[in-house]
Amino acid sequence: MWVLIVGILILALELLSGSFYLLWYGIGLIISGAVGWAVGSDAWIIQGAIGFGIGLVLMIVFKKRLADKIMGRKIKDEFLLEEGEGVIKEDGLVEFRGTTWRYDKEKDKTFEINERVIVKPTHANRVFVRKI
Repeated sequence: MWVLIVGILILALELLSGSFYLLWYGIGLIISGAVGWAVGSDAWIIQGAIGFGIGLVLMIVFKKRLADKIMGRKIKDEFLLEEGEGVIKEDGLVEFRGTTWRYDKEKDKTFEINERVIVKPTHANRVFVRKI
């Protein structure tokens, strides 16, 4: 019974964190605690260990799929390796993908503030820009 209650509390904590890690352990503890309560077992340590094991398996199998579905998009870890369009903010700085970057440019090229430019992939915390 205690394992079931702890599982419910962990699910409640998940609502505050939103990380999806506690969700799986809460579900595992609820499953384990409910089965233990149904069969009348008082071995809460074993139930807890089984619950955490179930939670670990659920997390490994389902976390990425659920996060992608809830977020409504695929999380792209390498988005800075693609070229895109940016805006020159001041000399030496370009805004690209929500962040301001220092940039390198072709020799003898100048840019105006608020000018749209093509931003090449990042390298060593810098980007390369060229005119559109």
